[in-house]
Amino acid sequence: MLALMALQANMAVGLLVATSWPDPSPHQARHVAVSRSVKLEVLDWGGSGPPLIFLAGGGHSAHVYDQFATRFTSRFHVLGITRRGSGTSSHPKAGYDTTTLVRDIVTVLDTLGLTKASFAAHSFGGSELNLLGARYPSRVHRLVYLDSGFDFWALAESPEWKSGVLRAPEPPIATYEDDSAWSWTLWAERLSGPDVPEAEVRTLYRFDANGRFVGGSDVGAAVQRLVNGTENTDLRRVRAPVLTLYAVLDSPEAMLPYWHTLDSTARARGQKMFDALTRLHVRLRADFSERVEGARVVRIHGARHPAAGDGRELHQAHRRHTRYGICVLSGRVPPQDPQKLRQRGAVAMANRGRQEDRASAPRPVGEHSASRDSRDRSSL
Repeated sequence: MLALMALQANMAVGLLVATSWPDPSPHQARHVAVSRSVKLEVLDWGGSGPPLIFLAGGGHSAHVYDQFATRFTSRFHVLGITRRGSGTSSHPKAGYDTTTLVRDIVTVLDTLGLTKASFAAHSFGGSELNLLGARYPSRVHRLVYLDSGFDFWALAESPEWKSGVLRAPEPPIATYEDDSAWSWTLWAERLSGPDVPEAEVRTLYRFDANGRFVGGSDVGAAVQRLVNGTENTDLRRVRAPVLTLYAVLDSPEAMLPYWHTLDSTARARGQKMFDALTRLHVRLRADFSERVEGARVVRIHGARHPAAGDGRELHQAHRRHTRYGICVLSGRVPPQDPQKLRQRGAVAMANRGRQEDRASAPRPVGEHSASRDSRDRSSL
């Protein structure tokens, strides 16, 4: 969620300097001009089928999906866009309002020759989905919100956000820190949970030719630019089929992977943050469900906010929701036909040999609730 972006990303927006490290993700990277002075990084994981475009959360690049995007190439042509001000995309001084950010996305579609696409976005990327769906309905096929189904203008105007209570406490500096790209990746995992792609770290930080950290700019300022540019969008104008996945946690211990490293003062701050964020979430989720007609809502208990972006916890523990839901949104299963949803979903799961999924397959209509073991899986 936007409230935790600065901490969970906690990756200074910079330029990729080291070129010797081979990115293991099977994508092609290019930069697409969206104006005379601005180019956006576009990752292409290939695949067959209609286009599915991933949008990252605030402070992140499309590389955050390196370990997740390939899971959909059997059904989609999968791409990712890094917005201006992040990663190796251009870092102009202006153009961080929602209108400009969405125009950038539409320009990428035009350049790639795509009439329309399905979009999946994490965290702050939901603000771009909102405006895409409301203002450019002819360019949108389906929308998937990965813990990003919120009115971000209302969030930024909320007393919780303005008071600063939503700032999470940071963990102490790790003893393994040696300024290598690997140690920075471990630090990112300590903040967000396991399996942060190293390419994401190398894209957002600056490293020398030996893989040593050399600096970066202020992620807080980068996030604040996005918040300041957030526009009030009429969510009732979003008419595309929508799937909204929410990560739901029951305690600050489950939310913060590094809880065990905090002292009593930091834990008190964390508890206060968690309580305020929970109240805000309840309001924003209810508002989104009410205003976005026909949105399918899945609440995944035990999944953290960053996991909704990299997909590990969502995919491993609740793949029946993630893949099945996006299959529904792909148009292969008519959303208005519950019986076919059940039949085709059961067949797909049986073909994968997962009888346990078929036994607990989600209902095709309405809101679902799933639970999982919320143990701290961080090795740090």
